[in-house]
Amino acid sequence: MTDRPLHTQEQLRRLVQPDSIAVVGASPKPGSFGKRTLDNLASFGGRVCAVNPKYQQIDAVPCYPSLDAIPQVPDCVVLCVASDAVVSMVESCADLGVGGVIIYASGFAEMPGEEGALAQARLAEISRSTGLRIAGPNCAGLLNFGTGALMHFIGGLAPGEMVHGPVGLVSQSGGIGYGILQAMDRGIGFSHFFAVGNSCDVDACDLMNYMLDDPGTSVIVTFLEGLESGARLRELGRRALEKNKPIVICKTGQSDQSHAAIRSHTGAVVGSIEAYLALFEETGLIHVDSVEGMTEIAQFLSKAPPPGMGGLGVMTTSGGLAVMAVDKADYAGVDLPQLSEQCQSALRALVPSFGMVGNPLDITAAAQGDPTLFRDCIAALCNEPGFAVLLIAVPYAQKIVAEQRAHLICEAARGSSIPIVVAWMNEALDCPAARIYENDENVVLFRSMTRAMEAIRAWKWREALRVKSLERWMARLSPPEAFDVVRPMLEDAVRDGRALSERESKSVLRAYGVETTQDRFAASRFEAVQAAEAIGFPVVLKVESTDILHKTDAGLVILGLENPEAVAEAFDSVMARTREAFPDARVQGAVVQAMVPPGVEIIVGAKYEPALGQVLMFGLGGVFVELMKDLAFALAPVAPDQVVAKLTELKGAALLRGYRGTPAVDLDVLANQIARISEFVADAEDLVAELDVNPIFARGDGAIAVDAVIIPYVAANEQAQGRTHA
Repeated sequence: MTDRPLHTQEQLRRLVQPDSIAVVGASPKPGSFGKRTLDNLASFGGRVCAVNPKYQQIDAVPCYPSLDAIPQVPDCVVLCVASDAVVSMVESCADLGVGGVIIYASGFAEMPGEEGALAQARLAEISRSTGLRIAGPNCAGLLNFGTGALMHFIGGLAPGEMVHGPVGLVSQSGGIGYGILQAMDRGIGFSHFFAVGNSCDVDACDLMNYMLDDPGTSVIVTFLEGLESGARLRELGRRALEKNKPIVICKTGQSDQSHAAIRSHTGAVVGSIEAYLALFEETGLIHVDSVEGMTEIAQFLSKAPPPGMGGLGVMTTSGGLAVMAVDKADYAGVDLPQLSEQCQSALRALVPSFGMVGNPLDITAAAQGDPTLFRDCIAALCNEPGFAVLLIAVPYAQKIVAEQRAHLICEAARGSSIPIVVAWMNEALDCPAARIYENDENVVLFRSMTRAMEAIRAWKWREALRVKSLERWMARLSPPEAFDVVRPMLEDAVRDGRALSERESKSVLRAYGVETTQDRFAASRFEAVQAAEAIGFPVVLKVESTDILHKTDAGLVILGLENPEAVAEAFDSVMARTREAFPDARVQGAVVQAMVPPGVEIIVGAKYEPALGQVLMFGLGGVFVELMKDLAFALAPVAPDQVVAKLTELKGAALLRGYRGTPAVDLDVLANQIARISEFVADAEDLVAELDVNPIFARGDGAIAVDAVIIPYVAANEQAQGRTHA
């Protein structure tokens, strides 16, 4: 994991906000990257110069034969040169004391083979050793709309057509980023656009961190394919909460192809997207499934004040849209509170008798010919104390009426204490009325009611998380010396290239204060009987082998042994079955453990996800984990109150509350146990690849772990290469 700190705004200033720019490889040739770059810098207020030994001047821009011939060292250098010339040019920039370099050229680590990867590694080393900030290689440019430093090679984006505004944009795909940037055609303004490319040095997290400290940026949208460091993304999210600047992320690359090399229940369920979503949820990063509508939610978040305690009010002139709003709000988890008596009385005096006074409010098509009705109903709803936001769903309207209504809504928004959003529910996607909404400083237009509801949910959710996160002090539950106690056992397993046995795994958990079943090891049938008599009948007997992790599936667990004879027979039977089914497995003996009263079966697992760390998984256990996958995810460590909140959101939460006469589970005790497990995997991040605790029997009087397995990195790697027997 790359765990360097985030680059600060000061470290990135000369790259992102340069006073002087040099374009190396500049050319007067139309369509060339050098010519386009110079054209795009036409409105830049600082110094611009070109570097090309063939010319003394290009379009009134002074041109020099080399970088060291420029009278003053430029802050930023844009390299419009072939890949084989990049490394030497970057070395020259570092020697001269240049602040930042932008590299357009491809042909580095994104290509197969070692040559490109080695060249990119050299660029990274130059950056680390000199402090030179590098954007790219394979980078489509950095654009600062506030200063006019539009350092990119894309044509067709005339500087005079750029719209400066509060939305910052970062994309790991230049093409998708420029597509999002075309929202400027609808009047949406941007503060910066960064197309990060291969990120040998400066990456998406660094650039978002820069904008967190930029007063001209109030919300950030990001298209993300992947990152080397989840730790920095986590820190970025926490900073964004502290700065109260929302970050909206579209994370692509959600399929996971590593399941074939996984042998624990957790590994079969947890993939990259679960890890990212857990990180987003913890840090308040707002995840969206597609790039469509990203600018709409960004506009809403940039314009809306922090949400109050109320819910959503809805107004429309269509009964069908009123019903749709109820469905969409329910699906998104947005509250539609009932109207107060005072508001109902005011609306009944306004709305025709055939209208529907409630939330949603249907004022009917009578509003077509009565602008006053429309205006007065909005005013009544904006004064409803139970509302934090008002959504107006707009169906078909004649052109003149639509424009008139748009002006009324925008006027109402200027005097409203709550934000107003418009769901544009017709196919007149580019018309004067829509333009009125999009160019207004207070109203936000959504071309989808679904996206409007999702934006409102995210707005409310993030603020609640921000307040709670800033208030929470996450006290450690487990003993501070716990990891020192268990580390030798983990390191032994790493050296031996094996998983921890069930007994070893449960001893690790006990060191962290997790309650587990009482068990004893038996190397023979005689010792098995002795162990059972010491524990007390009835007991369970299971094989002890670090090569056989799912013993129940293989028939190597026998329950309910009531007497010594049954234990002796079970020992012989389990050993025989093991030899037949797993002839090459390393078998240490058997484990005899106490039978515990049944309860709701809970699984707790963890999996190390590269770049993100330990991802915790918990939910209904036993066979249900693979049948139902009713699971919650979080990054370790996790606090007990977070666990309780996630448990109560499970589809099978009724089983935890008590179902058809079964006693309720003590959620606080269960959450405490899960939080302690999360502290272990967080402590052991550099040693543990996977963990399964399945099941925990949760009851009204406690929660006890019955089975557990811990798989270190080396054991997981050997298993993936086919060298283990499980």
